[in-house]
Amino acid sequence: MLFSCEQMPNENDAIDINQKGIELINAGKHQEALEAFLKAIKNPKLTKKSKGTIYRNIAITYNELDKKDSAIHYSTLAAKCFKKNSSDYLVNAADVDLLRGKTAPALAKLLKAVNLDPDEMAVNNTLGLIYLGEYDDAFTDLDQALIYNSKAFEISGSRVIEEVLARNYYRMENYEKAELHFEQLVQNYPDMISYTLDMAMTKHKLNKLAEADKLFVQVIAKDSSYKETIDAFKENNR
Repeated sequence: MLFSCEQMPNENDAIDINQKGIELINAGKHQEALEAFLKAIKNPKLTKKSKGTIYRNIAITYNELDKKDSAIHYSTLAAKCFKKNSSDYLVNAADVDLLRGKTAPALAKLLKAVNLDPDEMAVNNTLGLIYLGEYDDAFTDLDQALIYNSKAFEISGSRVIEEVLARNYYRMENYEKAELHFEQLVQNYPDMISYTLDMAMTKHKLNKLAEADKLFVQVIAKDSSYKETIDAFKENNR
């Protein structure tokens, strides 16, 4: 059987590469994820909707890499792929606002978007982050955050979404539920030391001191720079 040396690209090729990028993001490999998304967006067969999705992934990854100007650029491109005032448009336009430090107009757009599409993961996730005070402490409302973060997790149980939900429970001092989610994160992503630290702190809050100390030792063994953080936490939570 003969094979062509050069296969014509189709949209599914880009979708597969985009999915690989998402898997890399979930594994904490942001630079590799960015390379995948940048490859996917070059596919000439992409529909506007698919372009918008991949542009948003590129923007999110640039933001994770602390390259805000690039994140703003790709968020703007993502918004332009959708009909003005549609849910997708509003979510991406809100991303631009948030990247520019404009939380109030972003929130207004997102509340419109969630009314248009209450089952859309991105809008629930971003609303949850706003109400956690991630962008501006003035907007902190942990009860509201839990509504949106729980919905986002119901839609997509990805690593990042579960982490946000766990932090939401922790900040509400619902340590039992925080523990459940941090344990799941540690089980699924054992190499991400921050989750082991989060679980140790949660167990300490639950007065499971022996379990917490065992985890603290594991964290320090992997990265001794965490010792000062752990000592300060213990001092403040006697």
